Amino acid sequence: MQLPYSRLYVRTAVHIGVALAAFVLIGAASLGLIAAWELRGYVETRDSTLGEAAADVLQRDGEAGLVAWMQNDADIPDDVSIYILNSDSLDILGREVPEQYADFIRESVVGEPAAPDSNIEPARLAPRITGPDGQVYSFLVLPKGISLWGSPATSLGLLLAALLVISSVAWLIARTITRPIGELQFVVRELASGHTAARAPEQLTRRRDELGSLAADFNMMADRLTELMERRESVIQEMSHELRSPLTRLQAAVALAAADDAIDDKARKRIEQEITRMNRVIGEILRYSSLDAAVSPRKRLVRIDKLLQELAEIEQIEADRRDCSISIDTSGDLTVVGDAELLRIGFENILRNAIRYTPAGETIEVDASSDGDTVVVAIADRGPGVDEDKLEQIFEPYFLVAAGDQEHDSTGLGLAIVKRVFDGHGGSVVASRRSSGGTRFTVTLPCPELE
Repeated sequence: MQLPYSRLYVRTAVHIGVALAAFVLIGAASLGLIAAWELRGYVETRDSTLGEAAADVLQRDGEAGLVAWMQNDADIPDDVSIYILNSDSLDILGREVPEQYADFIRESVVGEPAAPDSNIEPARLAPRITGPDGQVYSFLVLPKGISLWGSPATSLGLLLAALLVISSVAWLIARTITRPIGELQFVVRELASGHTAARAPEQLTRRRDELGSLAADFNMMADRLTELMERRESVIQEMSHELRSPLTRLQAAVALAAADDAIDDKARKRIEQEITRMNRVIGEILRYSSLDAAVSPRKRLVRIDKLLQELAEIEQIEADRRDCSISIDTSGDLTVVGDAELLRIGFENILRNAIRYTPAGETIEVDASSDGDTVVVAIADRGPGVDEDKLEQIFEPYFLVAAGDQEHDSTGLGLAIVKRVFDGHGGSVVASRRSSGGTRFTVTLPCPELE
């Protein structure tokens, strides 16, 4: 049967309705218990023989004797007050009747006298005693500390009942709505961060409401995305294999043709250069696709200063070909936790990028330092630089930017790989323009928390 309202709406409405009913029941029970406890002295006094004793004193000694008895001899409990009122609703001891009771006493306790010719006496809410002179008095017992609007204990009881119900409703709503939404939000963030195994828990998908349907739909979406990513990875692997096999055969054919003098040296070099470039493109596509999911670096201690020194020695060969140099300045403890090979790939791509764009005779500056919380590595060149509006775009896959009048072969994946590597290590990489010309890449990595 299709409900006119959503299941989640109905469930919430039921919780609120049950909470209101519980509040009424708990409030009524609280009022009854508190009233019974606070009025026990009043009930005992009302049912005692104290009224009869007052009537005997009044009959024997008159109003003066009754006043003396009330002041000295009457055994009146501490939690009640006794007023003996004349026909004018005035207390014989001259005390003021509590203001909140004034109308009640005048109308329902003392009341109007009976008509002379009437044989019916109006109802009175207090016993009446008569003196030897025929004067009628009302014997009124009132509980202390309780007004027509209740006592402080009654108000406190209602407040506690309200708090109990409100907290129960809040817990129910949090348990049935807020917590499931938080669980679903968590797995959505996990999936967005690259953890393709993230799924909504089974107890959430079993819910028979909109949140359960949403969780089930999310799991279906996650399964589909994982399947698509696995298929894409498989296609890339197969495509790379299929491309590299003919390239290898083509490279061998070119070598044979050159050996037989069937191709001139210039054409051979051009073909080999293009084959090498295609191999490099395929390699970077494979590397980038493997980093497309969140990087899970192996937990090893890596000394960044040592890694940079080794890279500088290797890349100095390429720098010499371009007539530029690499300068390294390190200070502090530059140890981080991560995958040494991935970190090497990240710094290597930045350093090669700097060598590619640095003019002859210039120096690439590498500065590494630590403040105890983070390791900061800055690699700066003196090339043509990158426009301010493109400094973030250069980390996007296949984004190419012209650098002055120079043309450099690039796959457009190098800096995208760099960002994936350092993001996967809990760090970051940003690019900025140097005021003196060129581009500075700043890498930040967290220091290890050693116990």
